[in-house]
Amino acid sequence: MSIFTEGFNPEEELSREKHKIGVIGCGSFGTAMAAVCARNGHDVVMYARDPEQAKSINESHVNPRYLSSFQLSDNISATTNIKDAIDGAAFVILAIPAQKSPDFVRSIKDVLPKETILCSTSKGLYLAKKQLLSDAILEALDREQPLAFLSGPSFAKEIMEKSPTAVVVASKKLYHAVKIQRAMSSVTFRIYTSQDTIGVELGGALKNPLAIGAGMIEGSGYGYNSLAAYVTRSCFELKRLCVAMGGQPDTISGLAGVGDLMLTAFGSLSRNRTAGQRLVQGEKLEDIMKTTTIEGVPTAAVAVYYADICGLDLPLFRTTHAVLNGKIDTKEAFKSIMTRRLKSENEND
Repeated sequence: MSIFTEGFNPEEELSREKHKIGVIGCGSFGTAMAAVCARNGHDVVMYARDPEQAKSINESHVNPRYLSSFQLSDNISATTNIKDAIDGAAFVILAIPAQKSPDFVRSIKDVLPKETILCSTSKGLYLAKKQLLSDAILEALDREQPLAFLSGPSFAKEIMEKSPTAVVVASKKLYHAVKIQRAMSSVTFRIYTSQDTIGVELGGALKNPLAIGAGMIEGSGYGYNSLAAYVTRSCFELKRLCVAMGGQPDTISGLAGVGDLMLTAFGSLSRNRTAGQRLVQGEKLEDIMKTTTIEGVPTAAVAVYYADICGLDLPLFRTTHAVLNGKIDTKEAFKSIMTRRLKSENEND
């Protein structure tokens, strides 16, 4: 028995209540979430802006633009009509970039029932206002709406490959999180619940600039001593900042915090880690970002803003931001970290 199979009764799985589940967004993660739901027998309706993409999903059961090597289940369909995706859904998975989420939910306010749970999978902050995504979404809707946030160490490709994956879903009202947990959990996709939406949102977003730093260390040719020390101290800073912003320490020690940081710092599919490697090897940041979305770059500035308003030092966040801004180079960065005032390991300042 493993953490993935613990508590699963095959007879109960066969009698699982089937739902319609809407998925907004036909990118890699939206496709992976649709696959997870479909494997459990739910009818999944994906919303796509591109008619050709929707046609391919409906007729060939392949997403031609993302994860195209995977065949999708027959109980996944796609539509270009947002109302068709949302109507009658037990909950709606919002799998679009964080920066586009507020404007998008504002545009669908009239077709999104007030009681429908909106489950965001975006691991980001709303940069324009330095907001938590939950605050930005509710501000855009201008009303109360059940919100949940799904996060944790979860590359979309590995989910599609049925690599056992564990994540957390958080909602202020626990029964909203439990509803998603029971609908989506399986022997390859295990969901834990939480009510700490702040911790889950911040953990998923703020680990990205730290992962860029991990990539810089690896790209510089330093060994495991350096990387282990960096990631350990990154966990310390991540917890301090998230707790200061209102998150719970246990959340940051869990899947949405340390778990996701480990994946993003070490995983070969991590865009943030790869960006750090490329940057330290001489590529210009603007050139790297022309072809790839690197969430940690703009998030680094928000992390420093949060550290400032909370009165926190957090040298790894600040040094990573300084490198990304071109204020110091990586050699200066490593020296500044290693020559700081000597202190106790658990000293906060």
